[in-house]
Amino acid sequence: MYDCIYSYELSIAIRVKILWVSVSIVYELILSGMFLVLTWQTHWKRKSLAALLNMLVGNEQELYTFTGRPTSYRNVKFFATLVLMNGILANIIAHLYYIVKYHKKNHFWPLHVVNCCFLYIDLAMESLLGLCSCLLLIQQNQLNRLIKLTLQSDISSDERYYKKLWHLYCRLYDLFVHDVNENLTVYFGPIIAPFCAYVCFEVAAIVLDVSGYEQSTNLMQVSVNLMWLLGDLKKLIVLFVLSERSNKMVEETARCTRYFDDYRLQNTRAAKQVQKFLLKNLHQKKKFSACGFFDIDNTVIYMVFSSIVTYLVILIQFKQLENDLTQPVPYNGTANGTTEAP
Repeated sequence: MYDCIYSYELSIAIRVKILWVSVSIVYELILSGMFLVLTWQTHWKRKSLAALLNMLVGNEQELYTFTGRPTSYRNVKFFATLVLMNGILANIIAHLYYIVKYHKKNHFWPLHVVNCCFLYIDLAMESLLGLCSCLLLIQQNQLNRLIKLTLQSDISSDERYYKKLWHLYCRLYDLFVHDVNENLTVYFGPIIAPFCAYVCFEVAAIVLDVSGYEQSTNLMQVSVNLMWLLGDLKKLIVLFVLSERSNKMVEETARCTRYFDDYRLQNTRAAKQVQKFLLKNLHQKKKFSACGFFDIDNTVIYMVFSSIVTYLVILIQFKQLENDLTQPVPYNGTANGTTEAP
């Protein structure tokens, strides 16, 4: 908002740039709200994150105790490195761009502080959503290990092994479905919901802004705007795809219950435990959600793009209205365009 106000003469901003002043105010209000939610969640809900991390560590210890082999997390390390490098490089490029753009202005330092705050919030969101994606990958690796362990075991030949595997399966499945997803929702859900609104409005505003650029517009300005647009969309899409993958793996893990329901174990205590587990599983919520507003999966991608189109249509209508209001009225005409009688 500071940038928008001081980049133009006030008279021009009021008469010609009123749309972009309004867009900047709404944009900064959403950004400020997102920053407050980010601060609140990372401080007051830190126990949920600690509980989530402890659960994943405990799951790994149980799998290691049962099999004697650790789970491979090579994909998690690669993804975490990719997120970190991408965030640092994007912020360095944007930081240098803002310095080059504003270093000759009289109000450089106030603008520089504002831009640094904006870049800090973006890097914090990049790191936080990257952490959420890494936790989903860890969950998927452990679920995949549990599925393979169940399918590759011969439970009918050893009843003692059957009971140990069944107890491990039930314990880990309950943790993955209930506790892990619940803590993911409590900690990350309130952050994802406003970030979706922020990205939708940001993308619509940037698309409208880029469409109005003239041929003489600085190519670097266009490139930086598009870089932020694609970067924020990437954060959401990666998270939604990984969450959808986790949902499918949870469903696949639930289907492994049929493997325990062996005909040779009918009318036994173990068979009754399987039936009880299946009945309980029908009423459990298995999806990671944005604080109850919507489930985080592939369907949200379509919701985001439809929201972008809606915002874009609204902004185009306001821009057309602004152009109509700023057009000069003919001297001998009335406001509705009719000619006055002599």
